[in-house]
Amino acid sequence: MSNNPQVNDYASTQSYRAERPVGEHKLRHGRPTSWALVAVVLAAFVAGAFAIVFKLWPLFWVCVGIFVLSVPAGKVMGIMNDTVGVEEPLDDVKPAADRGSRAHPGVDVGPGARSR
Repeated sequence: MSNNPQVNDYASTQSYRAERPVGEHKLRHGRPTSWALVAVVLAAFVAGAFAIVFKLWPLFWVCVGIFVLSVPAGKVMGIMNDTVGVEEPLDDVKPAADRGSRAHPGVDVGPGARSR
């Protein structure tokens, strides 16, 4: 831990937070099928970009088709259900008290630091 009390206060409020899956699965970082769809969309996007550069128009239109069809595929797979929630929103945490420093709270301003 830091010697700065503002940093220690923030760290102590964050230590109890835990990510928990929201949806009908137990994986915190999404299901493998969702990541497979993301990989296919990313590959189609990159291949489409190269198709534009090298003027391979049939490949470009195939990539556009894959990209467009990925939207209903994601809807059917329920890809948006693969979210992670935090037990308490970060907005509920009060910032550390301002002690007259121009520095952002949490920045260690030691005795050798000078203000602008």
